[in-house]
Amino acid sequence: MNAPRIPVVLLTGFLGAGKTTLLNRLLNRPDMADTLVIINEYGDAALDHRLVTHAPEQVVTELAGGCVCCALRGDLAQTLREAHWRFARDGRRQFERVVIETTGLADPAPVLRTLATGPRIAERYRLACTLTVVDAFQGEATLAAQPEALLQIAAADRLLIAKTDRAAPAQVAALQALLGRLNPFAQQTDLQAEALTPALLTPPGTLRLRSLPPPAPEQAHAVRSDSFTVDAPLAPGRVQAWLDAWPTVAGPALLRMKAVLDIAGEHRAQVVHGVQHTLYPPDSLDAPANGSTVVCITRGIDATRLTQWLDILHMR
Repeated sequence: MNAPRIPVVLLTGFLGAGKTTLLNRLLNRPDMADTLVIINEYGDAALDHRLVTHAPEQVVTELAGGCVCCALRGDLAQTLREAHWRFARDGRRQFERVVIETTGLADPAPVLRTLATGPRIAERYRLACTLTVVDAFQGEATLAAQPEALLQIAAADRLLIAKTDRAAPAQVAALQALLGRLNPFAQQTDLQAEALTPALLTPPGTLRLRSLPPPAPEQAHAVRSDSFTVDAPLAPGRVQAWLDAWPTVAGPALLRMKAVLDIAGEHRAQVVHGVQHTLYPPDSLDAPANGSTVVCITRGIDATRLTQWLDILHMR
């Protein structure tokens, strides 16, 4: 149990966004050998796992007949718990990383909760990155009509924009601006213009907030992003009290939280992620923080409750 935890990449995106196409591109890379791929399909006739091309060293398994975010969450947990011996060869684990491709109808939050809190799972696995594929041609229309698409975008560390060759430049620019408002710290990548690199499978190293105007009153989604900064180093006890108070604000209305914290006595910045009910333990960056920043992506949350929670960090 002292071995490094196995990195997990969660691949999401609404139906038809291009997840399987991206997955095939990733699996063709030499640095993606020794990968366990878990594909969730909705319905009785599962096809996606048959459309994924992979090398002999790569294992592809499917969870069919339901959505990994609800009915099959237990199956996902069981697959991960059993993977060490189920996908082994000559007594050795056959994979060094895991990619989970969710159905296009999935809310990623319960999957992330399984990774963070599942018995014997959090001890063996760590979330490396959440990737969300967005169709440049259909993205705005999908967001206006499908609440699942919004949840997928809010959970993303990286937003991968596909099919930009099918959309007009103005349409792509409008989608990028919308995505920036919905998730201001997710890094955006044009899959048609940029080559895939291993860095795509890791979260951005720093919190980069875009300077964006507030959404127009008529804009759909009723989603807002609020940022909160503290210049002075934070007292460790104050940070712990802030983390302990997470249940007072956590829930479906808090779509995503990301914080880079400058904690007194720590030489490296501490990063904390939260998605709906799930709060992840702090992790470290290989750089000092130089101040703390917290960003919350919310929909219909009580602003007073959120402010009171954020105030814990700097109350005297």
